[in-house]
Amino acid sequence: MYSIKAITTLTGLPAETLRAWERRYDGISPARSDNGRRLYSQQELEKLTLLAQLTRNGHTISKIAGLNADVLRDLQQRAQIPGHESPPPLLDQIIEAVMDYRIDRCEQILKRALLASEPLEYARDILLPALKKVGELWHEEKLGIAQEHMFTCCVQRIVLSMVNNLRITSGHSPAMMFATPSYEPHECGILLSCLLAAEHYRCYYLGGNLPGKDIVEAAKHLQPDIIVIGLVKTPPEAETIAQLNIIAASPETASSRIWIGGSGAHYCHDHAILPSPRCELITDITDFYNKAQQWMFKE
Repeated sequence: MYSIKAITTLTGLPAETLRAWERRYDGISPARSDNGRRLYSQQELEKLTLLAQLTRNGHTISKIAGLNADVLRDLQQRAQIPGHESPPPLLDQIIEAVMDYRIDRCEQILKRALLASEPLEYARDILLPALKKVGELWHEEKLGIAQEHMFTCCVQRIVLSMVNNLRITSGHSPAMMFATPSYEPHECGILLSCLLAAEHYRCYYLGGNLPGKDIVEAAKHLQPDIIVIGLVKTPPEAETIAQLNIIAASPETASSRIWIGGSGAHYCHDHAILPSPRCELITDITDFYNKAQQWMFKE
């Protein structure tokens, strides 16, 4: 359910307009919380988004407020007003903002999408495609390294802020620790996994490119139930595998499961070079989400 503040952010409609539409038209009837505040469903958000777009394009609210979302969607597709184009897809908006060095705009788009999405959908369908596209453009030399770094830092700020807001302090909750070993600088996989775990796990985000002994030392103090390791380089550096061996062989991590994800992890799995039977392959972000959910309830 969405608060009126979230709805105004996502649709661009002022709160006064929302209240006026509610008073005058039966098609908009939010629920109420125990303290009387308006609560909007996902379906109402979708309908209000369509109503906002159509009224901006010249349609009269009194004539369309009672229509359902399917009819509104069809109306939008069939009756575009000349000179008023629909906004470009979300990924295109993000890339345009990065190209123009508008990281403030990029952050605004991503924050709005976060409010409107479930965590798995946000990580899998919004952040991952955006990170992949930015990486591709950098490799094609259509983006500079400064732009790529600015975008990555933007994603990191949003995700870690969200993780901090969801922080669980209860010692009874299971714990996850996230890191990548030496010579593996790519943090995006563990970052998004941390976001997906934050609602139910105590999450400890160590970051990327860490020596195995430091990951082991952190595990000694934090005692995570699961250590999540990201490996993207394919094939991984020999030193990265050596550091992974240190983590898996240490008595300090003996009570922890070790989950390894990323294209480098797939390479290790396919070539039978995972250092321990305790190292479990995570095939993708959806697999991580499902395993985390199943493990939590199983425990």
